[in-house]
Amino acid sequence: MGFIRLDKEAARLELAKLVEQYDSQRAALEAPGSTYPEAQARLDYIDKMLRILGWDVNNDEGVPHSLRDVVVEQTLSEEGSAGRPDYRLRVNGRDRLPWEAKKPSVRLSNSRESAHQTRTYGFTLQLPAAVLTNFSELVIFDTKNEPDESQATDYAVIPRCHFAYTDYVSRFDDLWERLSYESVASEAFYSVYDYAEPLRGTSAFDQSFLKHFRHWRQQLAQAISLEDPALAAAEVGRRTQRLLNAMLFLRVCEDRNIKKYEDLRKSSEAGELSNEFKRADEIFNAGLFRALDSVRIDADVLGSVVRDLYWPRSKFAFGLLEPDTLAALYEQSLAERVEIDEERAVTLVPKPELAHAGGVVPTPADVVDKLLDLALGQHLVVGQPVPADLTVADPASGSGVFLVAALERLIRHEEAATGPLDLVGRGRLAREHIFGVDIDGEAVEVARLSLLLVVLGEDLVDIATAQAVLPSLDHNLQVGNALVGYDFDQIVPDAAAEPEVWAAVAPFDWALAFPETQAAGGFTCLIGNPPYIRIQVLAAHMPQQLEYFQDARSGYVSAQSHNFDVYMLFLERSLRLIKPEGSLAFVVKHGFTSSAAGGRLRGVLGKKLRKLVHFGVEQLFPGRLTYTCFVVASGTDETSDLTVSLVSNAAAYLNGDSEAASEVSLVRADLGEAVWPIAGAEQATMFTTMEAAAIARLGDENWVDIFVGVQTSADPLFLLRVAADDPASNHVEILDDEGELWSIERGMLRPAIRDVALMPYGDQPDGDYVAIFPYEVEQPHPGQKRGKATPFDLQTMQHRFPKALEYLRAKEGRLRARAATLDEAFWAYGRNQSLWKMDGPKIVNRTMSVAGKAQYVPDRRDHVVPGGGSGPYTLLRPTPQCPISMEVVIALLSHPAVDAYVAARARAFQGGYVVHSKATLQGVPVPALSSEAVDELERNTRQLQEFERRLREENDSVLRGSLVQRREILALKNRSIITEAYGLTDGQVQTTVG
Repeated sequence: MGFIRLDKEAARLELAKLVEQYDSQRAALEAPGSTYPEAQARLDYIDKMLRILGWDVNNDEGVPHSLRDVVVEQTLSEEGSAGRPDYRLRVNGRDRLPWEAKKPSVRLSNSRESAHQTRTYGFTLQLPAAVLTNFSELVIFDTKNEPDESQATDYAVIPRCHFAYTDYVSRFDDLWERLSYESVASEAFYSVYDYAEPLRGTSAFDQSFLKHFRHWRQQLAQAISLEDPALAAAEVGRRTQRLLNAMLFLRVCEDRNIKKYEDLRKSSEAGELSNEFKRADEIFNAGLFRALDSVRIDADVLGSVVRDLYWPRSKFAFGLLEPDTLAALYEQSLAERVEIDEERAVTLVPKPELAHAGGVVPTPADVVDKLLDLALGQHLVVGQPVPADLTVADPASGSGVFLVAALERLIRHEEAATGPLDLVGRGRLAREHIFGVDIDGEAVEVARLSLLLVVLGEDLVDIATAQAVLPSLDHNLQVGNALVGYDFDQIVPDAAAEPEVWAAVAPFDWALAFPETQAAGGFTCLIGNPPYIRIQVLAAHMPQQLEYFQDARSGYVSAQSHNFDVYMLFLERSLRLIKPEGSLAFVVKHGFTSSAAGGRLRGVLGKKLRKLVHFGVEQLFPGRLTYTCFVVASGTDETSDLTVSLVSNAAAYLNGDSEAASEVSLVRADLGEAVWPIAGAEQATMFTTMEAAAIARLGDENWVDIFVGVQTSADPLFLLRVAADDPASNHVEILDDEGELWSIERGMLRPAIRDVALMPYGDQPDGDYVAIFPYEVEQPHPGQKRGKATPFDLQTMQHRFPKALEYLRAKEGRLRARAATLDEAFWAYGRNQSLWKMDGPKIVNRTMSVAGKAQYVPDRRDHVVPGGGSGPYTLLRPTPQCPISMEVVIALLSHPAVDAYVAARARAFQGGYVVHSKATLQGVPVPALSSEAVDELERNTRQLQEFERRLREENDSVLRGSLVQRREILALKNRSIITEAYGLTDGQVQTTVG
């Protein structure tokens, strides 16, 4: 029988029984010196509690290990080691909530080490919370921020989330909401913890790990450089990378209890690191631990880096470092290269070709997963093992993000068909089916490490008897230039004769590197995100490669254009590397479908294209304006018409929402060198035109200050309704959120906008609330950019605002429950960075607005307006140096093309709502406007606002109709002026945005 989840009420009753059982034995279990162990507490109480809350602890459903609800740690972490949590609660194979268990005799309120250990788990896993329990108590920690050894045991405990076992039944609703499978597996899980899942590479953990890793890399590279002055910078970088990989792998093994905790540190301190690596090489094979064979390095520097891998210098649970996370983080780190000056001083500098492109942008996990669906789908049959001849390759593998995901996919598929795989079985899948090439040797080293961590999995390895337990992946992952063959010598002979040029170009022969695959007719699947490098960058940084590509003998027809991109060449090359029955799935720019430069590629690809997923203006890569598509192609010519998916909501599409894309069919005969007739490309062209016309971006310095509103962290307590207001009185009667009447000093209150409907080209909104504003505000002094807001001290509150203080003291418990509160001034807001900006004219915008219905209105009455990163309002104010007025800014942002531009960069929600925040507004291109155009925009906008104000109160139907008609005419005039300034046409705007 499978696992049966209890409904909420049945679970409440079962937990009551378990609590009663515990209560009857509590004294003995909790007594100091009790011999009742943690392992037994887990079996008797914690396992049962989890099952009651809906978690299949024992995997009664019999799902593959990688997909089970609960990953249970079978061994105890050694003292001092972060190890891994006793339970990892998962949904669809993804960690959601770590639980750490202790025996009942451990007093959680006194165990600082337990608290830090638990928080470290959640932080490393990049999750919002982690649970610590001995059943007698249960504590839920906020784990979004990095743990620190100075923090107390109760630091970061989520308010009202410290439960005694006697609370479990009386507060069962709270437990259920935060910990039950029903809640954790739902889409509302993150909202329960007030958490937005960070994009890959942007979490607090990511940033902290990258900072530490960069420091380690710098230290080791400097030491290696000084010990061996003959080494070039590139070789120093490679040796540094190998050494770091070996040490990280050993730390992972220690925290997974495969090796004894602190073996690495002790061997380093004893000068025995070389012997430790030799022992590891005998156990694991894999080539990771030959890193010291050719490296000379100062022992003190090496020891310092090793010590940095342990608490308290490092706050990471290395045993929880997932291979895909590590690969994605390395991807960002490797955007820098080692550089050595004449004094042998090492610096890490951005790689020129990447710096020109704005750096590395990690491929989001959902993009990787979707491409794997498209590439592998037809080659894997449910219930059957992975085909013996299936091969998966990434021709620009980088640090291995796609290959790690592919191997994990193959492991899950094999386990579903044949049962759990051991380390040998996982190693076989890696060795026989996963391949990659990259020009960056350091990246290839990282890809090997990441794949070996996947192979290692959750297995416990007996290092006393183990020998060569990991496969060598040296053949599978190779260093080389996937686009340049050995014919480089014939095509560019002068350059090829120079060893330095040859090394930099790194020619690569696929047939020689993978003879067995070539003999089989090619690879089954090619997947990836090839680099986007324009011809201009090639000319500046890779001229020899450009010469090779543009020579007809290289075979690249795309390169015969005068404006090609390297991703086009990867598509061409990859089509020649797959079997006739094989599949290719890449994410690339969609410009090739309509640009003149893409004509030759269209002629080649159109014959083999099986599916095209066109994202139009939807953005896939965080922080980067890139118009992309998924290209899915076959190794043989297709004859049927092509299905094109036009995606209107990228996030929804990637999450499997069938409504997020519409499908159109293109006749195969139309897929030649001529522009392909795909709707949506027009909008991308329009945006390109707007950007070309820009003289600035809206958020540039000296243009428009875009800022959030006040953030009280307790709006219901600070933003209040007025019950009665006698202008002659010094007090105002207000109603709190519980309906109780209070009298508050007028000087403590400011008019506020909390939930006011805004209109396109609307006039001054009326405040619907008042704000308790316990601050002294100073505007910036001349020459300063920032003002200051200081909360009133207690003496001021007592003497000037006793009534307000009385109210606030009545709410003190709720106010102090906020995450950030001053010790004495508990009445302060959660944050204070925008308080001084409430004074003075400003533009108010509803952050969550429907695309196409711009709502920017002036506020000239110094209203207090709430708003954080997600709203409810975003505020704007032209700086004193800004050459355009508030009215012109409103007219610009109200233009439909500008609103579409903002929407294309914003997160979208159901109902057509998109986020109009600083992040999405600051990049708006500002066109040049003549003085006459500025004057007319100002006049028209003021009239539009005046007419909107009159429409609020006008009852005469004829006059209302006249006002509405006049507003439409004025809005069209503004639209026409800005359309012309951008160099657009009315027809273009009408076609693309309506």
